[in-house]
Amino acid sequence: MLNKSVLDGFRHQCVLNPSAPAVVGLRERLSYAELDARSSRLAAHLQARNIGKGTLVPVVTDHSENLVVAFLGVLKAGAAYVPIDKAFPDGRKQAIARQCAAPLLLTTMSLDPTLPGWEVQALDDLLRQEPVAAFREVDVEGHDAAYAIFTSGTTGQPKGVVIEHHSLAKLVRWHNARFDMGPGSHTLLMASVAFDVSQWEVGAALAAGACIHIPTDDIRLDVGALLSFYVEHGITHAFLPTVMVPDFVGRSAHQKLALRYLFTGGEKLHPVETEGLCYTLVDYYGPTETTIFVTHRVVESKRLNRPASIGTPLAGSEVFILDDRLEVVPWGEVGELCIAGDCLGRGYLGDAALTAARFVVPPSLGGRVYRTGDLARGLPDGNIQFLGRQDEQIKIRGNRVEMGEVESVLMRGTALKAAAVLVDDSAGPSNKRLVAFVAPRDTQVPASSLVASLRAALRVELPDFMLPGQYLCLASLPTTSNGKTDKQALREMLRTSAARTQEEAEFSGELEKTIASAWTEVLGHSGFAADDSFFEVGGHSLLASTLAAGVSRRLGLNAYIRDVYEHKTVRKLAAALGPRASRGASMSDPEPLRALREDVWLLPGTDFSSGFDPARLSQPRHILLTGATGFVGVHLLLELLSRNDADVHCLVRDVSDELGRARLRQVVEHYQVPLSERDWARVHVHAGDIASPRFGMAEEDYRQLSESVDVIYHSASAVNFIEPYSQMKRDNVEGVRQVIAFAGHLRVKALMLFSTLSIHSWGNRLTGKTVMRETDDIDQNLPAVISDIGYASSKWVMEKIADLAQSQGLPLMTFRLGYATLHSRTGAFASYQWWGRLVSTCLILDAVPDLRGLHEGLTTVDYMASAIAVIARDPAGLGKKFHVAPSPDNDLTLLEFFERVGQCLGRSLPVVPFKEWVSLWDTDPEAPIFPLLSIFRDPLSGGQAMVELYQDNYVWDCSNTRKHLAGSGIQEPTFTPELLGFYLDKVRGSPGMMSWRPKRRWKAAG
Repeated sequence: MLNKSVLDGFRHQCVLNPSAPAVVGLRERLSYAELDARSSRLAAHLQARNIGKGTLVPVVTDHSENLVVAFLGVLKAGAAYVPIDKAFPDGRKQAIARQCAAPLLLTTMSLDPTLPGWEVQALDDLLRQEPVAAFREVDVEGHDAAYAIFTSGTTGQPKGVVIEHHSLAKLVRWHNARFDMGPGSHTLLMASVAFDVSQWEVGAALAAGACIHIPTDDIRLDVGALLSFYVEHGITHAFLPTVMVPDFVGRSAHQKLALRYLFTGGEKLHPVETEGLCYTLVDYYGPTETTIFVTHRVVESKRLNRPASIGTPLAGSEVFILDDRLEVVPWGEVGELCIAGDCLGRGYLGDAALTAARFVVPPSLGGRVYRTGDLARGLPDGNIQFLGRQDEQIKIRGNRVEMGEVESVLMRGTALKAAAVLVDDSAGPSNKRLVAFVAPRDTQVPASSLVASLRAALRVELPDFMLPGQYLCLASLPTTSNGKTDKQALREMLRTSAARTQEEAEFSGELEKTIASAWTEVLGHSGFAADDSFFEVGGHSLLASTLAAGVSRRLGLNAYIRDVYEHKTVRKLAAALGPRASRGASMSDPEPLRALREDVWLLPGTDFSSGFDPARLSQPRHILLTGATGFVGVHLLLELLSRNDADVHCLVRDVSDELGRARLRQVVEHYQVPLSERDWARVHVHAGDIASPRFGMAEEDYRQLSESVDVIYHSASAVNFIEPYSQMKRDNVEGVRQVIAFAGHLRVKALMLFSTLSIHSWGNRLTGKTVMRETDDIDQNLPAVISDIGYASSKWVMEKIADLAQSQGLPLMTFRLGYATLHSRTGAFASYQWWGRLVSTCLILDAVPDLRGLHEGLTTVDYMASAIAVIARDPAGLGKKFHVAPSPDNDLTLLEFFERVGQCLGRSLPVVPFKEWVSLWDTDPEAPIFPLLSIFRDPLSGGQAMVELYQDNYVWDCSNTRKHLAGSGIQEPTFTPELLGFYLDKVRGSPGMMSWRPKRRWKAAG
């Protein structure tokens, strides 16, 4: 009975089943007849204020029965419903009201919000009053506006999307028929009130004659409590946010549920095991602009190893995958996901330009489509695979950057009145850099001081590849005739700036001038002074080797990458290289070895004399976990909560505990770690810095934490395959000193130290051994370690410091980790790690480098985390080292790994000579592996790069690990075709991992 509007269906149900329950709320329950009467009374009041067709009515609301009354009442009056979450700040509420040109704001809450300049009317107050006139039925047409949803806009102002009645009605009609929603069904109001899904939740239920149940916010956010609510109220159909699905599915298997269908959408759903469930899980996809949902899939068992997808279109929706010219791409190729059909919204409220840009008519299709900005491709089975966003981004050193984000961070403070960021690629595509044009509010502030403060502020919030390499300070930014920033004028300023020659007076002596000329060549500009840091004027790790080579060539001596890092300014580099020119120093100098040994010391006052009761290992009350936002750390957090009753304290680098907790939640959600709200109640986040005295915490906070903690799990680490030891030293060396000092402060705590198999480097080339045991002295590999990357050197020093502390009484276990490739059940993997970048590069090139003996100790993160959590509870493990890695017969080499990949793909990947393989991408910054170019190209020892040196490395003995896991039930994982297929789907489905289009491909000779 849905002809033009969900109101048709509701009215039909009121006639058929007037006494049936419609809403069971927090305060009362309403039958269909009562809901009909109450919503008509509200509509009469609105009509008395001349509110009807063409009017947008903002409703400030929360989850309550009044939300349902307001939704129906506004629609019955002929107006369009505009939900505003009560939690929105007043400024956002006012911005929405202004765009709606609202005659009044309704509120469904008992306490009226106050918004200056607006009439705010509480719904309860209206309903207590007698309407001036009786409610008049309005003939709602299908093309009348039903509701408007406001989403975030790039201008900082919310943008409103207007949806018509016929679009919502057709979605509801299809959904209710497809999933058997009808009288006797029980659903609930779950989605955020300002999320378009809430309109579907209400409309679908009322058009079907179902009953809507409204849980409290506490229940909505707790999976355990939500399951109990489902059981108590006999919920048959329900929506659940994507992030909650894995936990819900895992817990629901043993519940006596009436649930028939569980719906989710809004984010990418990672595989969950649905086999054996009493209900069907349905994954929806759709932008707000296309009426909530446009595709769906019934989620099958993950054991079937289906490719990730968003399914197929709903009836009334069409999906096209188009190229940049808005032409349909061949099925299977990547393009922009575009949507057509009755689901399309009107457009953006009051923004004809944006509407015209996003709702277009491709000549090849002849009809209107919405451009989602999402990348997708068709799968052989007819489903559609979502691949990520096609935002306005560039790539800097292989990393995607949105310049608008940098501009937003620049403008957060009060120092600037305007800012714009452009990309400068004048030095070539491999050396793109960001340039910031800034207009200060106070023109009396020296430019050098302003730039220094801006750089400091951005370093706190942005990764190094998003930091502008050059700042140009202007009185104001140039504008075009229509008032927009004139980007062309800014580019001309940049060109003029780049052409400026360096003032010779800025540098003292020929040596500084020569080094400055090398800087100018490498950076592509001369906007720096003698005391500016190379890394603050556009330099970065990929340019450090180029600069070292350029300086060496000009001066006729050996300058090294570590020189660039340790002497960051022209003046300091000149002072360091001057003596070398006369004595001819080389990398064989003893300084690196001496520097490592001299860093093995403890902070004064570090003391473990009070002793430690080993029983605290098995029954800790409080645990400190560092590195909880890392891939291993966040999965260890779950294991610690699952295997202990302790509270877990997480030290997170952030400016406040609240922001740190929010950051940790984001990581938990990203990796689909199933933490319940009960788990979160035992998680305490402390904002701090691992390498600062007292972790950067207030003295009293540090004291309280120190008095309570029993065991420390030190997972935090700076991981970088390019930077030298001097750059790794702060976090990895000074960090462990601070952790050890904390371990001895007030009461002694046990330390679970996370190290790496790289501690042994490529020492087999020097020792002649084939096996490295957990008990072997790591000093024997030191000649290799000092030539290795700075990360390996810093981990060697870290272990030596911990061993020194152990000799003085520190209770210590050391875990040397292999490579955490993925989670065997959720499929989560760290896209920033080098192995995932290698795999995606090889898949795109359809070629594998001939690194026959390279093995990384590949295993799963859940095996690592569970093994550590179990071993760490055993007092017998104190004083021991543990290799957490695969056994020798299960340790895949690179070629063995890709041989199994080929089996999954049904074809083998050609093995290409190493140098030729590198040449396929080493000049293309778009390649996924490009940010790690140096480990494939730069010689470290004997003319070989790091990945070459690690071939035919040690076999890692894991005797201690196996012994302490005996009887635990924890089994070492095997990379079966099923698990690898799962991994490949994740890599190929991860945003940005497979979007590279190589300029060259390998062709076999002949």
